[in-house]
Amino acid sequence: MIRNEAVRRFAVFMAGVLICSAGIAFITRAGLGTSPISSIPFVLSLITPVSMGVYTLSFNLLFLLCEGLLVKRFTMAQMLQIPVTILFSLCVDGALLLVPSQYGGPLVPSAAYLAIGCIIMSFGIYLEVLADSIMLPGEAFVRALSKRTGRGFGTIKVCFDSVLTAGAALTALWAFGYLNGVGGGTVFSALAVGQMVKGWGWLHRRIRTCIYNR
Repeated sequence: MIRNEAVRRFAVFMAGVLICSAGIAFITRAGLGTSPISSIPFVLSLITPVSMGVYTLSFNLLFLLCEGLLVKRFTMAQMLQIPVTILFSLCVDGALLLVPSQYGGPLVPSAAYLAIGCIIMSFGIYLEVLADSIMLPGEAFVRALSKRTGRGFGTIKVCFDSVLTAGAALTALWAFGYLNGVGGGTVFSALAVGQMVKGWGWLHRRIRTCIYNR
């Protein structure tokens, strides 16, 4: 029974990861700036021929290394972050190929892309949290830093996202002379996605029943 529950938890988490990658693709293709966690990989992908997914993998492995420096010991669940991150990065590149671009397009379709992406991403994050299984390295690092400093997860998350966004903005200014890849969509997704995650609470009992079978 316990093993079956663990499998269901992991399946729900993986569904959340796949859905998140689709949400990131829609937000990115809106052309209004991508999500904070993806901002530096996206800007770097605009500067070089390397894909956003490859940079996403590289930065997540860096976050995993930083997490390892903060925790007392690395568990098997934490090691599973590596294959999950590889899959997530591949899905980001795959989703970007499937979602048509709105770069430089009319504002209304771009705004629609942004809204759709935030809704999709919020549902993916909701599933990841609800599964209570493993975490992607970015969130896992924030959790480890929160425990080490004694500060709330939300507070550390806001600081973390702010640092990434600032880094992406500085990189874009250095490479292009303007905020290419960082914009209002970055700020909107940072503010809106967390609130949207709460909005999926009406599904809480139904999905928990699928996970726990009770």
